[in-house]
Amino acid sequence: MPELREVDVVADGLAFPEGPVAMADGSVIVVELNGDRITRVLPDGSTCTVAEVEGGPNGVAIGPDGALYVCNNGGTTPATAIDGRIQRVDLATGAVTTLYTECEGVSVGTPNDLVFDHTGNFWFTDHSTRGSVFYASPDGTHIRRVVKGTAAANGVGLSPDGSVLYWAETHTRQVHRRRITAPGETAPSLGYGLHPALRGKEFDHWSLLIGLPGAHALDSLAVDSSGSLCVGTLVDSGISEISPDGAWTLHTLPPALADGAVTNICFGGPDLRTAFITCSVTGRLVRATWHRPGLPLAFNA
Repeated sequence: MPELREVDVVADGLAFPEGPVAMADGSVIVVELNGDRITRVLPDGSTCTVAEVEGGPNGVAIGPDGALYVCNNGGTTPATAIDGRIQRVDLATGAVTTLYTECEGVSVGTPNDLVFDHTGNFWFTDHSTRGSVFYASPDGTHIRRVVKGTAAANGVGLSPDGSVLYWAETHTRQVHRRRITAPGETAPSLGYGLHPALRGKEFDHWSLLIGLPGAHALDSLAVDSSGSLCVGTLVDSGISEISPDGAWTLHTLPPALADGAVTNICFGGPDLRTAFITCSVTGRLVRATWHRPGLPLAFNA
């Protein structure tokens, strides 16, 4: 297990940080899952609040309009929990708008992570035990459930050419994939069973990419320029690098910075070789040098 290189702490004292987004000005936006807020971490390590977000802000991403889109899992404290939802945050004003709480009359569950494609729409995961992967438009007018029956779907990402959808499942320690056939559509897979009416048709046998052994629970992810998935890994923690052919390497933090909940990663810096990593138990945002550039996201600000 190689150790991450050139690791240092950017900020600490964060309330379970998640969802890092590297911004063009050198700052990094994170959610504070236990703080009900979205925070900007400046290059000198100082912080400021972008928006107060009731519930459980989790994964975030910049959309085509320069706003921040938020997977809000609803929170874990019964007295203050709300329905899971997808929200939009105006970065200039901090105004929060709810876009989706349901799909075809059914709750979106506990939204966890999202990724935009180049059409300007986004995929997001539902982390509940009856989880799904959804596809939605950023204007709040269109949402569809594309994949059903996932087990605590967490991180989500796209291949460099946009032709493959990936998602990580926390408790199964598995990464799944589907071929994208059109925006918001994937080839059907045998991985979750086959309805009798569909037997005899041609199916894509892609589903499971890899299942990890032991205590390597999977969280959110980013994709690097080679197409490898870089997945936050819990318990026996670090960043799991998983190649498109399923090869796995766990990159660990130095012992002095060990954290049982390495939850997420994003890439920034002028060459996208700086990995910003959320260490959620210790409340730290750390940075390290990745061994290749990250994959540029569809949108940034």
